[in-house]
Amino acid sequence: MFTEAMARNAGPGRVEGTEQSLGGEDFSWYLEQAPGALARLGVRAVGDTTSRDLHQGTFDVDESAIGVGVGLFAELALG
Repeated sequence: MFTEAMARNAGPGRVEGTEQSLGGEDFSWYLEQAPGALARLGVRAVGDTTSRDLHQGTFDVDESAIGVGVGLFAELALG
């Protein structure tokens, strides 16, 4: 559902897979009780290949990703 919505919203070339994070995510506990989904939104600038951990002081977000995320969730809600 997320992949299809993102492809409709931003184009199929903007969707790619990623390795599973080794970090913990408590949201999965909610999904044991209610239907839902979890997705990761890339927040690295185009062309930047530096890997930065979310919970480190070197983390840096490309703020244009905010608009991409809003578009994705609007497409999910309306599509």
